[in-house]
Amino acid sequence: MSEIQKKRSAYVSVTIPENQQKELENYIGVDVNTTGHIAVMSNPKTAKVLKFGKKAEHIHKKYKNIRRKLQVKGKYKKVKQIKNRENRIVNDLNHKISKKIMEVAAENNSGIKLENIKGIRKTAKQRKSFKYSLHSWSFYQLQYMLEYKARLLGVKIEYINPEYTSQNCSRCGYLGIRNGESFKCPHCGHVNHADVNAAFNIALRPGGQSGADKDVSGGSTGAPQVATV
Repeated sequence: MSEIQKKRSAYVSVTIPENQQKELENYIGVDVNTTGHIAVMSNPKTAKVLKFGKKAEHIHKKYKNIRRKLQVKGKYKKVKQIKNRENRIVNDLNHKISKKIMEVAAENNSGIKLENIKGIRKTAKQRKSFKYSLHSWSFYQLQYMLEYKARLLGVKIEYINPEYTSQNCSRCGYLGIRNGESFKCPHCGHVNHADVNAAFNIALRPGGQSGADKDVSGGSTGAPQVATV
């Protein structure tokens, strides 16, 4: 094969129509700022909860340790290869998770509410052992995948202010006590997994901007929700 033939390439333009957004019966909350998973999804209408990506912490620890050992040996080319391998795993997990979330939303004729994760690194709830994952995991990639798949399926996405979603009680709205993965409300006695409680708060909180509005404004929800005290 000649050098000219090797350099030849073809560009194909494909237009995929976006479905019109459906009339919603409900909103599903998705929390991506979690203690041990990539995302936690809750549906207030059915009370169903799904958790995704529990193995994320193990994956990041595994590849972080491999890279550290290679760096000590000065094998920087291999370090880059390992990092690329980890990124491919991240990409595959995010595709599968975003696909499942969209399927559940479409089946339940529901929209999706997400926290505005622009400042997620400043308001993180992760335990110390998962800090590495927080700073390397592609939360924005997952959000991007959710957004474009939502457009294809006609599922509406709204963004809410993340303030107090992990501290408010999803039952009564009062400030509760969060301790690691557990949440307890001293007012009504509600006890739940902290990330599940947060996901229900996200679903129930009044919506801010839609995905389209967020694209235009650069990420600000513009609708802070004050905690009930």
